[in-house]
Amino acid sequence: MPRIALVLLPLLMPLAVAAQAAPAAARVLQPDDLEGRGRATALLATALLTTALPGPRATPPSDPAVVLQAAARCLPPGSAARERVDAALASPRTADELRSAIADLHADLTFRPVAEADLPEGFPGFAAVDELELRAYPAYRMVRTTMRGGSMGAFWPLFRHIQQREIAMTTPVQVDYDAAVDRARTMAFLYGSPDLGEAGPDGRVEVVDVPAMTVLSIGSRGYERPDRVAELRGRLQAWLAASPTWEAAGPLRTMAYNSPSVGADRRYFEVQLPIRPRPDGAPADADADAGR
Repeated sequence: MPRIALVLLPLLMPLAVAAQAAPAAARVLQPDDLEGRGRATALLATALLTTALPGPRATPPSDPAVVLQAAARCLPPGSAARERVDAALASPRTADELRSAIADLHADLTFRPVAEADLPEGFPGFAAVDELELRAYPAYRMVRTTMRGGSMGAFWPLFRHIQQREIAMTTPVQVDYDAAVDRARTMAFLYGSPDLGEAGPDGRVEVVDVPAMTVLSIGSRGYERPDRVAELRGRLQAWLAASPTWEAAGPLRTMAYNSPSVGADRRYFEVQLPIRPRPDGAPADADADAGR
């Protein structure tokens, strides 16, 4: 048996999957999904390693379609990662194009954000890129201002506020959207603890206390481009419209984790909608922002 087959054999054992496949990219990430994602990552990494090995004694490259088929068995139906694998296998592609798809998926599965500052107390940490998540946030305190002057016009008053009060910078930076005009409305820096300072107005900024909440979230690499935010918002809205359990409870927001010094391929942000349990019998609302 070829050496590559021996390496892959332990990883090819299929994991148990749900009897009924969820709609494409409509699955909310579950703790049990992480084991399968790890198996898929190992498969993809092995395929990339054999492709990159130099010299005449290098192991022959594995069949990329076989690798992707094995990875698909590790990823739960309905997840974004599984959808990407299924799409790559369903369309006519050359071996090189499939290897490129393997490299791209491996990069996302192994991605970890650059941590430039601490999270506020009790905030959930990073889980995955491009997957739907239900996240529980504790109550927290933040200082916010309007974005009428653009992002830099909002940044400096916020920065001066925390600098003058010797409050440590945290991540993420929160931007809330105005659904009526579909654009950013306020920017906020989050306090590390709700016990710091006092709530109330302070010149051009205002310190506010945010109650504990649940959000529907998707994490993404790169910059918060309007088209990318709109794409992810559409996925959030589609999931909520189909959910018999949850409805929107607030406006769209982004949570950005990196400064301009971090390049696009290492940057990370999340697009989120606050949600709440749907009253029994209430109809689904496809417009997630209607809950603001």
